[in-house]
Amino acid sequence: MAQEVFFSSLKNKTHKSPLHKISKLLKKVNVKGTFEEQQLIAVKVHFGELGNTAFLRPVFLRPVIGELKDINTRPYLTDTNTLYVGMRTNSVDHLYCANWNGFGYSTLQVPTVIADGLRGENSMEVEVNLSLSDKVHLASDIINADGIMFVSHFKGHELSGIGGAIKNLSMGCASRQGKLDMHSISRPSINQEKCTGCAQCVDYCNEKAIELSKTAYITENCVGCARCIGVCPEGAIEINFDASSENIQKKMAEYAYGVKSIFGPRMLYINVITNVAPGCDCDPANDEPLVPDIGFLASTDPVAIDRASHDLVKKANGGSDPFREFYPHLNPTIQLEYAGEIGLGTNDYKLVEV
Repeated sequence: MAQEVFFSSLKNKTHKSPLHKISKLLKKVNVKGTFEEQQLIAVKVHFGELGNTAFLRPVFLRPVIGELKDINTRPYLTDTNTLYVGMRTNSVDHLYCANWNGFGYSTLQVPTVIADGLRGENSMEVEVNLSLSDKVHLASDIINADGIMFVSHFKGHELSGIGGAIKNLSMGCASRQGKLDMHSISRPSINQEKCTGCAQCVDYCNEKAIELSKTAYITENCVGCARCIGVCPEGAIEINFDASSENIQKKMAEYAYGVKSIFGPRMLYINVITNVAPGCDCDPANDEPLVPDIGFLASTDPVAIDRASHDLVKKANGGSDPFREFYPHLNPTIQLEYAGEIGLGTNDYKLVEV
């Protein structure tokens, strides 16, 4: 049975605010019937790396937060720390970045919680028993919420081809250990030229997997928790991004499945198709958009909404896939097809214009 995906174009002949369109979409997916009064609802977004300007505009969150407050829930903004070393490596810098990019309390009147702890240490294991993952590693303060509203910027991605609801569900809800699991098939390593031998990583490692000579080095005892990345003051602990795109995309689907296994129907999805840059919002810069701005989608199904978003972008590009044109070595539909196979959602959708 086809899953309904509600769509509102940015075309605007009535001179009503685009924010009104988002409110109408939220009513179509029955926010009131999904969440209950006083529940703590995570509004999962991507705050954008410092220097990037293509990320989701904070103003688009106002109707989302407004609808949640109208039914007396207690929403909060949330994201997780990054695997790589940047402006969102730890919660303190991450909150600075969120505020600099416009996601502050003064703008949106809700608190922000970085869901995996100060340096990515707040991680929970969730069993999924799928072909690539027996268990997934998810951020505690997302998993402990009562429900989630995913607001995703649909754009390109240099490893997975596209990034939308599935990426927000998976990479966005994973702890640092989970992000390492998706991106790499090897443990972290220490750049010996950057390491000063301060031993902070040695003291921080719970597994005693880092030893010190003149400089530090990671031993075979490493379990891949990746917490050491956030503690090194020199940025000397590096990741080998050596997983294949197919492996990354399939693990994304499995991690998304793990989140869904916790929340079931207490999840809703909004995709925003504007500033469709070819790269991730994690980049400290961005390229020009691949297609003109398209609009907003809402659904109760993460696979259907991403498939519909992808199809709308192709339509705006004259029927051809601009992501495949930009990344000819990547097939961005692997995540969609595999997600459908494991039961995360369906690729069969019905687009309903609102």
